[in-house]
Amino acid sequence: MLEVVSGGLAGSPAPVGNDALEVPDEPPVHRAIAVAGAGIVGLCAALILQREGHAVTVYDPLPPGGGASFGNAGLLSIDSCVPIALPGMLREVPRWLSDSQGPLALKPAYALRALPWLLRWIRAGRMPQVRAASDALCAMHETALDQYRALLGPSHFSELIRTTGQVHVWEGEHEGAGDRIARELRDRHGIPTEPLDADQLHEMIPQLSPRIRRGLFFPRNGHTVGPQRMVQVLAALLEQAGGRLRHEKVLKIIPQSETRYRVLTNVGDRVHDGVVVACGAWSRELLAPLGTSIPLDTERGYHVSLQGPSFDLPIPVVHKDRGFAATAMETGLRIAGTVEIGGLELPPDERRANALLHHAQSLFPSLRFQTHSMWMGFRPSMPDSLPVIDRVPNHPGIFVACGHGHFGMTAAPMTGRLLARLVQGRTPEIDPLPYRISRF
Repeated sequence: MLEVVSGGLAGSPAPVGNDALEVPDEPPVHRAIAVAGAGIVGLCAALILQREGHAVTVYDPLPPGGGASFGNAGLLSIDSCVPIALPGMLREVPRWLSDSQGPLALKPAYALRALPWLLRWIRAGRMPQVRAASDALCAMHETALDQYRALLGPSHFSELIRTTGQVHVWEGEHEGAGDRIARELRDRHGIPTEPLDADQLHEMIPQLSPRIRRGLFFPRNGHTVGPQRMVQVLAALLEQAGGRLRHEKVLKIIPQSETRYRVLTNVGDRVHDGVVVACGAWSRELLAPLGTSIPLDTERGYHVSLQGPSFDLPIPVVHKDRGFAATAMETGLRIAGTVEIGGLELPPDERRANALLHHAQSLFPSLRFQTHSMWMGFRPSMPDSLPVIDRVPNHPGIFVACGHGHFGMTAAPMTGRLLARLVQGRTPEIDPLPYRISRF
């Protein structure tokens, strides 16, 4: 039976918590909005739209935070301004691929399908594109902690988020070419950092291996102690504000008119005034029948979670040589990272998780733990490291927010605010052009 979801709310619901998001001077037209995806991006967008007066329904077959949001490193890197593709990166690829425990793996069965994305990734590593991407990353990230305070409220924020900074470490004493480019980009944006020598690093974290020779402290960055729980809290706040969660998989979006869209799920058939596609790695499949193609692919990431670690890690450590992070969470010590190009269908490769465990024991030689578990998830990634946040061409009521890659936890709040402005036809707070679909 077709269900028509009605909009036309009388006014905005009261904000949850002590912090309210900005509301427009002129009340927007209140509409019934469907959001496909209950990850960190989808729920930030849904909560902002709901608080600004829309009637929001979130669809996802998994519980909130059951996808990529479940297993990431939990880093909230407001000073992250370096895209993944950099000049000279291509020269490093053979070395990475030849190392079975290296930061990059390419599954042979997926290589041909990945080739178009990889070619775009190479082109995105030219310095003009790198500088433009860096500017757009800064705009997306720099207010993330303040925006999480507004979304979560002070109590939930203090429970879930730590603002103790992050430290990046290297085994070599001298900067490589990529490190010099990263420093140029940080200087371009005035990002404060503190270089640390081996003695300073080991005073900060005594358990570090003596092989670690230098580091960089990012004092303004933070992390969450529970990525999935943070998404679950956002879902609860959405429901408190009057929004709905439906554990259903959106199979197709069928335009009925310029203002009505049929959302067909595995168990439902409903009409909404607008739709937001925020399904992460699965967004491309929903957009294709609408005549929209985006170069979205997956950088499969892994983690191992160590329960009962032998020491408390005071600050997240990002090992730049090996491409992983160690973060203390309420569920244990999480070792997360690496990139595996393998698409959505190939099975996980437990050797990648085992490599992370090996790296953790090399980084912290005294590390002991009681038990451990492993996980693999799908980072929805664009070749230029920038998400797509835009109105879908030829469908004025359908919007997309996906492709955040390694930066989803940090970029989600601004994504939600930018998306809300696009839905309401209001002037965005940041320049929307870097995230447009047509850039490809």
